[in-house]
Formats: sequence, structure tokens, C-alpha cells
Amino acid sequence: MSFSLILLLVFIGLLAIYSFSLLALNKNIIHLDLLFIEIDFQLGGLVLICICLGILIACVLEILYFSLKRKNKSE
Repeated sequence: MSFSLILLLVFIGLLAIYSFSLLALNKNIIHLDLLFIEIDFQLGGLVLICICLGILIACVLEILYFSLKRKNKSE
């Protein structure tokens, strides 16, 4: 196994442990009132969704940035 694969597995494991503890410790209910919809979320779930969404957006932007940079470099 390469070092980067081991590092990736460790990172995924730590993220899973962090996610479990975040969901287990924050059981407060948040009332999100949109214009016509009222939604109840647990605080841990909402924070976890925001973190995962931020990681996903950052990864997509990094992929776009490096693919455009590589494309411009080859031209």
C-alpha cells in the first residue's frame, strides 16, 4: 500500500469518528423557518451537512481549477 492510500484511509476513519461524535453530542432541535416551509433539524446533523457540503464544493472547485490550469499549460 502506498503512503497516500494509508493517509486517505486514516482521514476517512477520523472523519467518520468525528461525524459520529458530532451527531451523538448535538441533539438540540433547530427550527428552520423558510418562507412557506418550517423544518426541524438536529444541530449535529445540520453542522455535519454543512461540513460535507463545504468539502464537496471545495473539491469540485479544486478539480475545476487544476483541470483548467493543466489545459492552459498544454496549449
